[in-house]
Amino acid sequence: MKMNYRHNNTLNLMSFIKNRESILRHHKFQSVKDSLDALDYAFKNCSPEKLVNMSIEVDSTMRIIDINRNIHEFSLPNDKSILVISVGKASEKMLAGLVKKIGDRIARSILIVPKGYEMESERILSLHNSTVIYSSHPIPNSKSLLASKVVIRELEHLDNIDIVIFLISGGSSSLIVSPIAGITLSDKKEINKRLITCGANIDEINIVRKHLSEIKGGKILRFLNPKRKVISIILSDVVGDNLSTIGSGLTFYDNSTYKDAISVLQNYSIFKEDSELIRRVRKVLTRGIGIRSLETVKPIEFNSLAVNNCIIGNNSKFCKKIIFYLRSAGYNVQYKGSHLTMSMKDFISLAKDTFNKLGNEKTAILFGGEITNVIDKSQKGIGGRNQEAICRMIEFINTSENSDFCVICIGTDGIDGNSKDAGGLMTPATSDYSETRGLQVKSFLKSQDSNTLLRNLHSTINTGYTGTNFNDIYLFVRTK
Repeated sequence: MKMNYRHNNTLNLMSFIKNRESILRHHKFQSVKDSLDALDYAFKNCSPEKLVNMSIEVDSTMRIIDINRNIHEFSLPNDKSILVISVGKASEKMLAGLVKKIGDRIARSILIVPKGYEMESERILSLHNSTVIYSSHPIPNSKSLLASKVVIRELEHLDNIDIVIFLISGGSSSLIVSPIAGITLSDKKEINKRLITCGANIDEINIVRKHLSEIKGGKILRFLNPKRKVISIILSDVVGDNLSTIGSGLTFYDNSTYKDAISVLQNYSIFKEDSELIRRVRKVLTRGIGIRSLETVKPIEFNSLAVNNCIIGNNSKFCKKIIFYLRSAGYNVQYKGSHLTMSMKDFISLAKDTFNKLGNEKTAILFGGEITNVIDKSQKGIGGRNQEAICRMIEFINTSENSDFCVICIGTDGIDGNSKDAGGLMTPATSDYSETRGLQVKSFLKSQDSNTLLRNLHSTINTGYTGTNFNDIYLFVRTK
């Protein structure tokens, strides 16, 4: 049953969801309004700038409170002798938050953001002598290589610098790259592209990335004096918050080996191809086996360094803001955790079961995590895993005249696959539009063109770059 309600104009102006008005115009359900409000509340309260401000306390020392409420305490210099390197989808907002806290101690900073990220010139000027590099994500390019060269040059010339602070968030793996000797940037781009499209999970992708890199897996720390104080403040985009996986373990140790990287490429049949590219990659990975100086940083070496890594935000924190809002609105919310990692096929089976378990009135079920999907490179469709999941749900979710429900699958970074949308939603209206317009869901799925289908059904969610990345959100809400 469609609901009549007044729009909150103030909230609309402040919404992270750019097409909010269009969504509410085409999906006039209370469940939709409540779901969008809950997402907006989470985006606002998990803003990287706000998380940095809330997690850092400064007086005579600096204290960082991590996601487990552990307190990490550091002495601070009295003068401008801190170098800040901020990289990732949340890099600009994290740096802005840190400047508010310790701007008078920062000598200079390097800010590495994705190309297309919008930033006002006044904002740049406020970030304390910052070098800004617009790099590339999810596939690295020459700007990603430039970013590593600029950072390495700074790390090798730290006159009058007492502390190096890294601000790391999702997307760092492709925004700053330095291929290992023996392969080119093009080689690394192609291997990265194949791993992303073959269904490999983020842990497997990062094992390969680290072993084709001169800086990942903690190797960037080798450009510093081992006694140099390094503090990494991190927002996790990885299920399980594994520090060796976030940003390909830029400032953390790594237990994987060159043999593990070779196994990943073999398991996904990437090494079966007989080409110059594969021969080069196989050669450099084989060369590194058993050579300590080429390997990633291991625990013994890491423990001898003055490095501290502190996670201050993750998917769970984002989910808890959604839960708080929906419970305040009278919903019975079941939170299934932030550890969802499965194939598209398995997720659709879970989604069927989840939808059938929704109660009859004001219930919500929430998952966080990241499903994987295999991309057919012969298809030229537009979309991503979240939008494809919504399209697949259209095929099995039945609606009734009085139903009021909403299912949302969304990437918190604002980008889903190769589309410009963050994800999609399904309501009773989605099914109605599909039937009245005679759109064949299966044909769009076959061509992996989920975005085109959902745009025709007024069922995309657009945020643009959100300036953060806490994996994906899968939200099932029923009001009636």
